[in-house]
Amino acid sequence: MSNEPGWQTSISTPGVALMPGDFPARLVELKEKTGMSWEQMATAMGVDSRQVHRWRRGTVPNGPAMLALVRFAACVPGGLATLIDEAPSPLGG
Repeated sequence: MSNEPGWQTSISTPGVALMPGDFPARLVELKEKTGMSWEQMATAMGVDSRQVHRWRRGTVPNGPAMLALVRFAACVPGGLATLIDEAPSPLGG
C-alpha cells in the first residue's frame, strides 16, 4: 500500500502509520458520524484537544494516539471504514 497514490508514507520513521492522504477530511467525516464536538471527541479518545487540532491540519497520529483513534473509530458505526478504507473520501475532493 505504501506506493499507492493518496497515501502518506513514513517507511523510514518507526511508529508512524500509513494513513490516507485525505486523512483530515476523513476525520471530519468521523466527527460528523458521532455528532460530537471536537473537544468531546478528544475527551472520548483520551487525547488532548490540541492533538486532534493537529490531526485536522494534517499531522498523522502515532503511537498511543493512533491506537486511541482506531479504537474510537471502531466504536462508531462505519467509523473504521471511514477512517482507513482505501476508497477516496467524498469530502476529500
